[in-house]
Amino acid sequence: MDLFKDLCCSGFARRAAEEFGEQYGGEQGKNLMGGLLNQLAAEGGNSELTENLMAMFTGKQQMSLEAVAGMVSSSGGEQLREHATQKGLDPSLLDGVMNLVKGMKGGGGDGGEDNGKFDPSMLLNLVAGLTKGGGSAGAGGADGFLQLLGGAGGGSMGNLIQILEGLAKSFFNIKGKSDPAIQGWQAAGAAENANDKNFLKWALSILMDLLFPGRKPKEVLEEGGDDDLDTGDKKDDGDVKGWFDGHPEIGKMQKDVFDDIFDTGDDDEKSDDDSPPIVPMPSDYEDNCSCLDNASILFLNTNLLLEYRKNWRFLYSTRNHGRSLTEMMDRICYKGPTILIVKDTSGNIFGCHASTSWIDTEGGWVGNGESFLFSISPKMAIFHSTGKDENYQKLSSDVLAMGGQDGRFGLELSGDLRSGDCNSDIDTFHTIQLSSDKNFDIDHVEVWGLGPEPDMSRERAAVKPRRPNLATRGGDVTDMLDLESQIM
Repeated sequence: MDLFKDLCCSGFARRAAEEFGEQYGGEQGKNLMGGLLNQLAAEGGNSELTENLMAMFTGKQQMSLEAVAGMVSSSGGEQLREHATQKGLDPSLLDGVMNLVKGMKGGGGDGGEDNGKFDPSMLLNLVAGLTKGGGSAGAGGADGFLQLLGGAGGGSMGNLIQILEGLAKSFFNIKGKSDPAIQGWQAAGAAENANDKNFLKWALSILMDLLFPGRKPKEVLEEGGDDDLDTGDKKDDGDVKGWFDGHPEIGKMQKDVFDDIFDTGDDDEKSDDDSPPIVPMPSDYEDNCSCLDNASILFLNTNLLLEYRKNWRFLYSTRNHGRSLTEMMDRICYKGPTILIVKDTSGNIFGCHASTSWIDTEGGWVGNGESFLFSISPKMAIFHSTGKDENYQKLSSDVLAMGGQDGRFGLELSGDLRSGDCNSDIDTFHTIQLSSDKNFDIDHVEVWGLGPEPDMSRERAAVKPRRPNLATRGGDVTDMLDLESQIM
């Protein structure tokens, strides 16, 4: 049975649809919904396609779509534009969506003439692609993303960047009204540190593997390849789809944003408790303890292992605690994996992910290849392990270091947390020089524990430093490079 005709014939369904129209657009919306149902009853539309598309949605979602269809059927879809703006859809995304909506009226003839008819199957196809088409549960699909690109003018690099920025900004605008994790981060400092420019940095970081496939961020950044992008460069749909599927966070944001815009979130749908959130829930934080903003939190969290993305525990901040490594050690040791963020006095923001608990390493090292260095400002990038040595984490009351060796660490903080040092020519990580200058002055440091808090006694038993083997006197040495990495 044609669902739209069924709605027209059922008095109960008609009243429900008109109530949704009134909810969205008052008396005018109610009247528009009634007119739309009359039009569909008379014309029938593409009944088979429409019914198949509608079958993808639950009853509650179908009624919501009828209300949206009423807004779209009005002149130019201005009701939908106003509704989406009030919800929080970012202007950089809104224009592309409205361009798609304009194509739903007029029949799409070769001459582009408006025949005054509205094709509901086009709306349903758009909503299904944006909210139902993901390859994994709880995500929107690549086809919907490509439709957004088409609405923005096509798959050029400039349009890709615009859509990514728009999705991220819209996500925080919309979900921030109800998501306790985003609201928690706002209190912890994200509101004070708000910086729209960082969404551009995030978009460029996530496009790195599409722009420079097979190349490491260190190579691209040091050569300045990201500074000379051709925004008019077109990307093949197949390449965009493959890239999209490799970044499930885009589909999750896409679904969350448009479920809210079209009111297609299903209250009866079972939530996937194992699905990692886009934004972690901060706990034990103090007001304005962090230097991170929304885009930086998104960037860092989506580069962590899935098990660390749900909850970040506030451990230390120079804004709230004594400024010394001794004080920091008391608060971060045996607390499990961590994120450490540094802001220097020039405004550069960078840091490290430590894969195991910090301990006093007594001159040795701890950690493993899951650790990485990162940069947030002036550019966002992750710098992973090379696998050449195991010099990941070193800590004492005098120095905290990640990667490299004495005298040339990838990242080093002094005992008083007033100054630091960074180097790019190290074996441990594929890293750039994180600060503008090799030696830098520190403005701020903060540390967050990742995931559930571990049992301290178990951590003490499990985490032991790897000490340099300086007592070797003889025997067969089969790997001189490995021995060298231990004693250098």
